[in-house]
Amino acid sequence: MSVNRSVVVYGINNFRVEKRERPEPGFGEVLVKIEYSGLCPSDIKIIRHGGRLVRYPIVLGHEMAGIVEEVGEGVKGIEVGERANVAADIYCGTCKYCRAGRENLCERPLTFGYNIDGGHADYLLVPREGVPKAIFKVPDGLSLEVASMTEPVACVVHSMNAGKVSPGDSVAIVGEGPMGLLHVLLAKIYGASSIAVLGLVDKKLKLAEELGAEKLYNRKNYPNIEDILRENPDGFDKVFLTVVNKTTLEESLKLVKKGGRVVIFAGVPAHSVSFSLDPNIIHYDEVSLVGSSSYLYVEYAKALKFVSMYQRELSKIISHRFNIDEFEKAVATWDDKENSVKIILTR
Repeated sequence: MSVNRSVVVYGINNFRVEKRERPEPGFGEVLVKIEYSGLCPSDIKIIRHGGRLVRYPIVLGHEMAGIVEEVGEGVKGIEVGERANVAADIYCGTCKYCRAGRENLCERPLTFGYNIDGGHADYLLVPREGVPKAIFKVPDGLSLEVASMTEPVACVVHSMNAGKVSPGDSVAIVGEGPMGLLHVLLAKIYGASSIAVLGLVDKKLKLAEELGAEKLYNRKNYPNIEDILRENPDGFDKVFLTVVNKTTLEESLKLVKKGGRVVIFAGVPAHSVSFSLDPNIIHYDEVSLVGSSSYLYVEYAKALKFVSMYQRELSKIISHRFNIDEFEKAVATWDDKENSVKIILTR
């Protein structure tokens, strides 16, 4: 049999790399040979906390790019040998949210690495529900490694749209991890005139500066939010939370200008926390507090164009590469917040 190395999660903190049989595409299905997949914070969350969509046992991974290996009967417009990026989500297209153009809120999504086997494997089977809509052709000149980052970029495109970022906006980004850094790059693309990043690691803050941030705040040196406000007395038009907890939420409402928007980009483990906030800030200052989750397919297509245009900048975010056999080492490296940024699994 053709070996299909797969990262399989059986439950909380119960995962391993297994050798499985290569899937065979049926009618309307496509088999992609994965070349690169990205380790996402959501993968770590699934391993350590589970998730509402997760169905164990599951092959992990939802950021991936590779080459079409085989197509099933009835597939049109997709050829063997084409380079492909596969979106993480297959939206049903028929629920009330999909019909309203908000497919990211789909009631019946199939999501790789959550409720269907994902891309931390040698081969990915795309079910017919996702063919061809979840398969995006990788443009010539774009490396498959960087193409594997399209899904997180698409999520940040959606975040920019949720925040209604416009040319000239002042933007604050809380968190300097890979998603925070992608927010820096996208805010710059969207025309923000001033970008501030709040984080904890100088090395990552320096990378944020290379991507377009003008103001860097290491919270070890700025422990009180008032210290940052003194340097930014007018506040910020848009504030993005890529790290969400009681403190960052409360501080975001101090950082944002009157009439501004705060975007909660990151999720937290279910039932792990509860927050309280002062509704008068939202009422009297007319501050909008909104969420951002996943992406629309039109945003995904836009993200792929951005990934192709800004390949050099995105490459800077990659800090480590591990073969899929070294998955446990990749997870341990992810915990090294001083040094890890974006981790890519190779084949």
